[in-house]
Amino acid sequence: MTDKPRNKLTIAPIREGLVGETEDGPLQLATLDLTLPCRRFLVEHKVADVGKVSVTAEFLLRFVRAMGTCTEEAVQSFFGYSRREMAYVVHEVEDADYVHRVEGRITLTPTGLSLFRPGVEEPLIYEVERKTARVGFDLISLAPAEKKFLSYFERSLPELPLADVERVSSATERVPSSFRRFFREFAPKIDPTSTVRRTLYSIDGVAAEERFSTLVRVRLVSSGLKPTMPDIDLSEWKSDYDLSDREAVGRAVAEIVERMAVPRREDDGEAYQLLVNLAPEYLKEWTRRDGLSVQRFYRHAFTSHGDVRADRPTVPIIGSLFTMENARRLFEIASYGLRKTRHASGAVYWVVPQAPLWGSTSIMAEAIEQFRDRIIRTNEDLAHRQNVESIALTAQRPERWVKEAFTREHGSDGRVFPGGFEMLLVPGAFVAATVHAPIGQQSGLPVPLGFASFDPRVLERAGELLYANAEAFKLGDMLKQNLIVPPSSDKMEDGAGEQDVVPVDK
Repeated sequence: MTDKPRNKLTIAPIREGLVGETEDGPLQLATLDLTLPCRRFLVEHKVADVGKVSVTAEFLLRFVRAMGTCTEEAVQSFFGYSRREMAYVVHEVEDADYVHRVEGRITLTPTGLSLFRPGVEEPLIYEVERKTARVGFDLISLAPAEKKFLSYFERSLPELPLADVERVSSATERVPSSFRRFFREFAPKIDPTSTVRRTLYSIDGVAAEERFSTLVRVRLVSSGLKPTMPDIDLSEWKSDYDLSDREAVGRAVAEIVERMAVPRREDDGEAYQLLVNLAPEYLKEWTRRDGLSVQRFYRHAFTSHGDVRADRPTVPIIGSLFTMENARRLFEIASYGLRKTRHASGAVYWVVPQAPLWGSTSIMAEAIEQFRDRIIRTNEDLAHRQNVESIALTAQRPERWVKEAFTREHGSDGRVFPGGFEMLLVPGAFVAATVHAPIGQQSGLPVPLGFASFDPRVLERAGELLYANAEAFKLGDMLKQNLIVPPSSDKMEDGAGEQDVVPVDK
């Protein structure tokens, strides 16, 4: 009798951390645009074109400088000049007021002494010219800043904090040193014909003029293992070389990012349950009896590519909708959804989460306008041309930039959705829903996690969710009517189109 081979029981290794170390990589968490306070200054100054004296005059001046004072006979003897040559050389430097002669002795005048700059052995001639320049400096690091046109939305974005108000008030007194430091950068703009020989001779006056702002693009890049602790990337704003002169701006950005950290909310579980309610078919693989397994779904969202396809109507979203990668994915979802819809949607609805600095980037304003434009073009194709509203649904007073980005905002008097819940809906076309909460830590920067979809079933549930709460947001009849739309002709049958996505390495 032979023993039958026993089946071996293998135990899958327990994962430590949110993702495996081999799966770890960068996570584009958020993109911010912050305004940098600046001011323009009128700087009156003199510039000098550096030239050289003749060779013979140079040696004479260097000899007299070394001696302090000397006789004409000593000069003639040292250089071996004839009486005629001696008279010619002395006449050149005397006419230029570089030396004076008293009783046969030669001494450098103050003008002659000024030809010798510290650390330079040879005498240089300066042709001085008066100039006036209007130059911009940021008020945090006092480094050069260019004034550019900003839209109303951009001007309403959050401003970087001024750590030292006294230094800002004394900026006029500190401008001369900064102007000297960055003169080579300013010179071609002040005078396009200037040459490298032109140097700053003196600063005679500084007057403060109008204030303005510039934008600082901030990318927050964390990792799969530590998503709540991002690094600050300013490379889209300035090069590493330029950033070395703007360390104070970097510190101000870091201060703002620190303020974005939040603790976990008591209603975060409700927010994740809303995701499950909207897309139960898609999220069933990561749903337990007690709700969504956030860390397992996070791992899937991080390790999967999430490419949009006609047969993959729902894709995971991790990070802000306003990172470049997520914005690209969102527009792909929108393109599929708008091609399939039969309904001329009259509005874009956006449930604004209670997350610090949400939407504080020009990417949001551009996305809203592009969505409206695409919907209008879809409406034209369907012969239902109409205006398209963008509606911000808020539970608290919206920030200034949110008001500027949307055509209308509707606030509720009380709590409607969990604080971290965000949803973008174009009825009948596409939807995106995320939850803003720390992942893997009790507190830290919120890590938006959710999905984007053009699945008709998900769209129908999203519309019903907002319709059920329309009164709380004081939506009028027309905006309520837009939420319930006829199904598209290719609405999926139950179970069709479910996503069997196998996680793959990034």
